[in-house]
Amino acid sequence: MDNTQIQKLIVDQFSEDIRLRPMSGFKMDFSANPGFKKIFFAASCDCETSALLSVEISEEKDDNEIQAAIPSLVDRLERQERSFRMMDCGTHSKMRTGFHKD
Repeated sequence: MDNTQIQKLIVDQFSEDIRLRPMSGFKMDFSANPGFKKIFFAASCDCETSALLSVEISEEKDDNEIQAAIPSLVDRLERQERSFRMMDCGTHSKMRTGFHKD
């Protein structure tokens, strides 16, 4: 199963209130874990802050193992997206600019 197929399986399981967008086309390896498939999603706020969320799946996993893991991957992504959405825009601003002492 390729990344696009896995991403579609995940998106198809999202709850109606989840507003994650599937992302693809990254040329950089954002992971310190070689040998893993990386699936990316973006969460955004009206304040123009975005968060990049991802899941990693070992390339050694077969299709049945991947399908069995989908519910837990969806749960994790949904919790992360809701947590991001619950943050106020002031916190989002700090995420964009970095947390620093005044």
